[in-house]
Amino acid sequence: MKSSITDQPIHVHGEDKLKSNRYADALAQFIQTADTPLTIGLQGEWGTGKTSMMYLLQEKMNALNIATSWVNTWEYSMFRGAHETTPAVLKGMLDRLKESCKVHGTWSESDDRNQKVAKIGRFIGRLANQVIAAQTGIDVQAATDSSDETIFVEIAAVKAMIREVIDDLIKDTKNPYERVVFFVDDLDRIPPSDAVEVLEALKNIFDVPNCVYVLAIDYDVVVKGLESKFGPKTDENEREFRSFFDKIIQVPFSMPTGSYDIQSLLVDKLKEVGFEIPEDQKKFFTDVVRYTVGFNPRSLKRFMNSFSLLRKLRSISEEEDSAQTEFDDLVLFALLGIQISYNSVFRLIAQDSQFWDWTPKNAVKFKIELEQVVAQAKLFGDEMKSKTDEVWEQIIYGFCTKPLRSGQADPYLSARWEAIIDLLNLLATAILGGPFNKKNNNLDEFMVAWTNGLSLAAITNVDDDQGLRGKDSSKRKHVRFDDLPSKLDSFKEDRVPQDQIDLWLKVHDALVKSPVLTFKYNGSAVPFRYDGKEFVVLWNPNPKRKEISFYLTIPPGKGRPAEQIVVDFNPPKADKVKIVISNDSDFNLFNQFVNTI
Repeated sequence: MKSSITDQPIHVHGEDKLKSNRYADALAQFIQTADTPLTIGLQGEWGTGKTSMMYLLQEKMNALNIATSWVNTWEYSMFRGAHETTPAVLKGMLDRLKESCKVHGTWSESDDRNQKVAKIGRFIGRLANQVIAAQTGIDVQAATDSSDETIFVEIAAVKAMIREVIDDLIKDTKNPYERVVFFVDDLDRIPPSDAVEVLEALKNIFDVPNCVYVLAIDYDVVVKGLESKFGPKTDENEREFRSFFDKIIQVPFSMPTGSYDIQSLLVDKLKEVGFEIPEDQKKFFTDVVRYTVGFNPRSLKRFMNSFSLLRKLRSISEEEDSAQTEFDDLVLFALLGIQISYNSVFRLIAQDSQFWDWTPKNAVKFKIELEQVVAQAKLFGDEMKSKTDEVWEQIIYGFCTKPLRSGQADPYLSARWEAIIDLLNLLATAILGGPFNKKNNNLDEFMVAWTNGLSLAAITNVDDDQGLRGKDSSKRKHVRFDDLPSKLDSFKEDRVPQDQIDLWLKVHDALVKSPVLTFKYNGSAVPFRYDGKEFVVLWNPNPKRKEISFYLTIPPGKGRPAEQIVVDFNPPKADKVKIVISNDSDFNLFNQFVNTI
């Protein structure tokens, strides 16, 4: 079993967990019949799957008998100075075409094709030497417009030779090729100015018939690379940036991250590292991704690796009798997502972790003008009003939209405040079955999962506030007891009425007497296990309530407890029932059921 998920692109459609192969099919059909020369730009930010899409396309090109060449611009830029990358990439494109064809036995050694490739290589080599000597970039467009006839003739000659090499390859009766596809990858990993230089050179030297160029490029990288020509992008000069991009890229294709089957990838990859998401929690886990890192495959893999590490740390370091719930993993996953995507919000929560109990005093502590927030929320539509009707929601909204020193709110947080609130409410739905409410009988369970998650998430938090870390860790220590008397002493310290303690003890004793149940004492509950799995967690009595309530997991093949003490037969899992015991009659019915286990 693996402990981490590799951040490697897929190479064949059988590895496609995102269901992006359908897009590769459409692109392949388009490439097969499109007029040439043609440049297709696969657009998307870092990690959106551009390289994987190119590998899928290359697989399909090989099946369609289309010659391919693959160059990784980042590899050609390593250990090279600025402006040396372009000559290396240009030379590499033909070298890789030759290598690819040789692998498929379609590169003839009997004609002068090799000599032409060698001549082209020598010319590009001279370009590289000129760059190194002059420490200047290659401006191919300026060269073609130059009055220096020698430069113009050399560039025209090398372009003609490239065309001849492609024509000769396609007309060769020994192979079935009708066109060539050049894949140019990782343009967004090299300096933006170098990326723009490569694009210009491709347009002016390699722009020949029967060729299709598939480029992995991020438009923002092009913008940064053009700032030396046009200055910083503004509303006034934006058209110049777009015109340059449109001149190079005839067919833009934005990576369809919104259509990726993230749940399939999430379930599959976490299973590889030893965690199988419970069936009824798969949607919750997927929604956590949607509300945090989003559907960027690379970001998601990093997210899952951090989650896998923390789960392993928990299994190694957590004491056997520590309190646990079935939602520990979901809460940890959500907290880790908040930490990665909204670190300042994570820090806010860490200062006072029981956010559902926040009051206007917390708003003052966090320097948030709550009255102003409430007035703003009144102007919202119904849907957004429902997301700001609790004090903690108003504080989150106020924090995300409050002006910084610049006078402007953080653009990222101000655009994502709804996602943060939706994520926290998602946890309430999953664990409490509804909104945060102090009267909810499952709030104790939520607090245990929340405390466990915060303790672990703090390990991977990047924060220079050591005082805050120390404060948090001291708050989150698990309280454990050696025996029943010490646990009962804690009830008295919490001023639990004696009749409540007596009722709790009756339930406890009935469970302890069972010869098949194992149990451990801890701070907020006593977990009982049956056949290695959780049977019931007997939470501490609540001084504000008169009954003892808990969820009970019914072992396979066993009957159900009497209807009179069952509140719900379908809380969040179908094999669980909610039990409420408020008097001796209820207890007797419960005890009869326990004796059947």
